[in-house]
Amino acid sequence: MFSLLIRGALVIDGSNREPFRGDIAVEKGTIADVAPSIKGGGKAVVEADGLVAAPGFIDIHSHTDLSIFKHPLAESKALQGVTTEVIGNCGIGAFPVNDERRAVLNDYLKVHDFHLPSHGLSWNNFKQYADQLDRIGLGLNLAPLVTHGALRIAILETKDRTPSHKELESMKSLLTESLEQGAWGLSTGLIYPPGSFAKTEELVALAKIVARHGTLYASHIRGEGATLMEALDEAILVGKKSDVRVEVSHLKAMGKDNWGRSKEALLKLEKARQEGVDIAADQYPYEATSTSLTALVPPWTLAGGVDELLKRLASSKTTGRLQAEILREMNQRGGPNRIVIAEIGSAKNMGLSGKNVSEIGELWHCTPEVAVMRLLQEEKAAVGAVYFSLSEEDVVAILSSDQVSVGSDGMGMNAEEDSEKSTHPRSYGTFPRVLGAYAREKGTLSLTKAIYKMTGLVAGRVGLRNRGLIKPGFVADMVLFDPVTIQDRATFDHPHQYAAGIIHTWVNGYPVVHEGRITGNTPGKVLRKKKASS
Repeated sequence: MFSLLIRGALVIDGSNREPFRGDIAVEKGTIADVAPSIKGGGKAVVEADGLVAAPGFIDIHSHTDLSIFKHPLAESKALQGVTTEVIGNCGIGAFPVNDERRAVLNDYLKVHDFHLPSHGLSWNNFKQYADQLDRIGLGLNLAPLVTHGALRIAILETKDRTPSHKELESMKSLLTESLEQGAWGLSTGLIYPPGSFAKTEELVALAKIVARHGTLYASHIRGEGATLMEALDEAILVGKKSDVRVEVSHLKAMGKDNWGRSKEALLKLEKARQEGVDIAADQYPYEATSTSLTALVPPWTLAGGVDELLKRLASSKTTGRLQAEILREMNQRGGPNRIVIAEIGSAKNMGLSGKNVSEIGELWHCTPEVAVMRLLQEEKAAVGAVYFSLSEEDVVAILSSDQVSVGSDGMGMNAEEDSEKSTHPRSYGTFPRVLGAYAREKGTLSLTKAIYKMTGLVAGRVGLRNRGLIKPGFVADMVLFDPVTIQDRATFDHPHQYAAGIIHTWVNGYPVVHEGRITGNTPGKVLRKKKASS
């Protein structure tokens, strides 16, 4: 008798092959058999007529690094069918930690809306971080990347300069240590200081270490608007010079002047692949981005960290230049009325969450650019924002590509506990939105291709050898959903709404969602990449 038997599902196995009707048997957390009909019984039997069985979705681009301490069940992700999250993206993350620069990393994370656990960053390296996560009881699996921002802070703080030979060797040593402990690669955030201070040569040197370990180089590239093509060229060059596997994070064409350039970007990536560069991308299916409000200030203002930024915001010597550069960046992103404040830490300004920058300027009787500067000053730069700067045409073009995975760029949240703060709906709706709005309703892509882009494709990009497929011998990370009702329900006005249509989610063979409800089970774990020789 099997531990679990699923009967009569439409099996879409994650390989991009045609669906088939069949049964799935699970034993000891592993898929034991997949066949049109499996004889025998199960300790738990699920009748799945009319439902789709798929591998658990792998969120290739997530930021659950620290929110997981508050929400270890990651409810907003489990109720999307997500069973594994790749965390530590955009060069922003929680390790490595240099004791002497721990406070600098704390400030850096706060700027990017990362809320520290009550015990702070009580670790130094990947192993200590992973061990601590495993002790809290996880609802899903986590596959952490080393982050370039934390790596640079550990050696250079937030200085705007090229590392010396000795400093670069120290960065390479820290990266090697994390990869040998089981991290899944390196991420860079090349629009965010201190990552933006890195020259291409530094990235290539680090990418060679990543390639040597057979792991992933994921990059929030240096520009996603007017300089999109040049930024893609740099990512391609890093791949070409290091022989690393490159993932372009959340591919997009940002700003009205750049709408329609997504096809050009996809063609550039395809040409690079034809020339031997292993490069692909991921995407979230929305017309708005979300990041720190500091994305509006030029990188030079953040050299030296948050304290230096606050000084420059207040200095009469730099305010004129800052106002002009902030206004220019706002206009490139669609204008101040298309930039909505999301997360704010202080009670004083909490009421501004959900308002756009133009509205805040009117409320404060100042120009939008002055409002941005004042808000950053009052909140010590810890302000999140949503930027409505993308086009549906580009979203559809990118989503249609076989070489683009689905990733949320969100984090695991709890609708009740997080309801008071504004956020991007992608944390609640990314995967059901692709399956419902784009596959079922718009026909942008088939259900089979959509699931492939969430499972088998992602597992191959990340290097997860025994996940991402419904196949005997693979780990029983699975989701069972209703193809008729699956849909995102989170909106920009009301983001804290769980998706509809996810009936069951299993992580490592155990149910974390049963009949549409969170079970409270904690079978998740931090996945640690084994050495290639093992």
